[in-house]
Amino acid sequence: MCDIIWCKKCNTVNYLDPYCFWNWEGKVNCAECGEVYYIHMIQGHMYKGPEPRPGEKPDIHPLYADKPYDGYTNYPPGVEGKTRPYNCTPRHIYLGRADQRKFSIRNRPMRAWPQPPSAGIAGSQGFYWDIKKLSPEVWEEYMEKIKKGEVRDW
Repeated sequence: MCDIIWCKKCNTVNYLDPYCFWNWEGKVNCAECGEVYYIHMIQGHMYKGPEPRPGEKPDIHPLYADKPYDGYTNYPPGVEGKTRPYNCTPRHIYLGRADQRKFSIRNRPMRAWPQPPSAGIAGSQGFYWDIKKLSPEVWEEYMEKIKKGEVRDW
């Protein structure tokens, strides 16, 4: 699924793929006429825009564009100066290591950080997890949260 910018100037649909435009703010151009639009996307939804910004340079090109009222006229990925190539890779901020957390949103302990070697292959503890024995520092932090009243049921 992707979002689109429908250029009112030349009637071109510009497709914005979610890999590059998820939580993104900047300027993107129309593949047909080069009109620059400002957009602000949050969690895949258009928060602001598209607002025309004539005379400005785009930050990025759309992935694909077509003209639905002109038959099969389109700009596939990788057309120089019009669209960018499709590499199927997320932006640099979405690459790398997963977030490591010790507590859930309700401040209950969870195993989302590196486990000790005694945990076995891939940290598999089955359904039983003795937090007091395997992670005493997390257990102490959890007891402090209970004393402060920060642990909720729902």
